[in-house]
Amino acid sequence: MRMVQLLLGIVAAATGAAGGVAYIGYKGNTHTRWNKICHTHDSFCFHIASSLVLSLISSIALLLLVWLSLYVLSKKIARR
Repeated sequence: MRMVQLLLGIVAAATGAAGGVAYIGYKGNTHTRWNKICHTHDSFCFHIASSLVLSLISSIALLLLVWLSLYVLSKKIARR
């Protein structure tokens, strides 16, 4: 059970980090002089968007697995 929760935390953190990179790539950052790269490198934005979608799907799937295992454990405890 704890391993699944750890994996959920790692996947959620990776999704957030990828979202931060995607946002900087899309909007840029004027304070650090990072320009927008989505207008010049379209394939980068497509790849980062598809990886964000896939990692969001995996985060949701892991969350559902955690909820399902909690539900099954609560049913087993209630029977005793």
